[in-house]
Amino acid sequence: MLRRLIPQAFDFFSCFSKAADHSVEAAKLLLQMTGNYRDADPLARQIKAIEHACDKVTHEALDQLNKVFITPLDREDILLLVLRLDDVVDLINASANHMAFFDISEPTVHSINMAKQIVRGCEKMSEAVRFLKSAKTYPQVTLGCIAMKDVENAADEIFQAAVLDLFKTQPNPIQVIKWKDVYESMEAVTDRLESVANVLQSILVKMS
Repeated sequence: MLRRLIPQAFDFFSCFSKAADHSVEAAKLLLQMTGNYRDADPLARQIKAIEHACDKVTHEALDQLNKVFITPLDREDILLLVLRLDDVVDLINASANHMAFFDISEPTVHSINMAKQIVRGCEKMSEAVRFLKSAKTYPQVTLGCIAMKDVENAADEIFQAAVLDLFKTQPNPIQVIKWKDVYESMEAVTDRLESVANVLQSILVKMS
């Protein structure tokens, strides 16, 4: 009877991995979009579907967090990590929406390079959260966090070069506004990747 009353363990690590995998899927579609704006609308819809799927993972994790008796990490850390992982997908979706809404016809080298960094960062994030389950693989989590922060630094440089190039070479002020919004939304994704890295590193400190 007692076993029935006490909620059993829930695999939060699986939720972390699912959310991170969704970010990789969305990031790859975003990269595809930057190379071919003719398919912007259908690709944006696919990314939106991934965002909805990630929301379901997030809601499941939060629901279980309120129910389970014992958690593998501090509840506050689980909450923060789940929300930050979800943020990454949300921001990729926002970037895709900007591109589709603004009806941009041609990519720029800066948007392509930024999208490549987003893919790399999401892949490293996916690797890092998989290694979080065991203390034996914490060094790999650390390496993933370092890589994610490298991505954020690289994206900052791309963003600065993109905006500088935009104001120097784009005579149409409307295009300047459009592209600046796109660059800012993409750069925000890498900022959130760094936030995930910070959460992971905080967890490692507590668990060490």
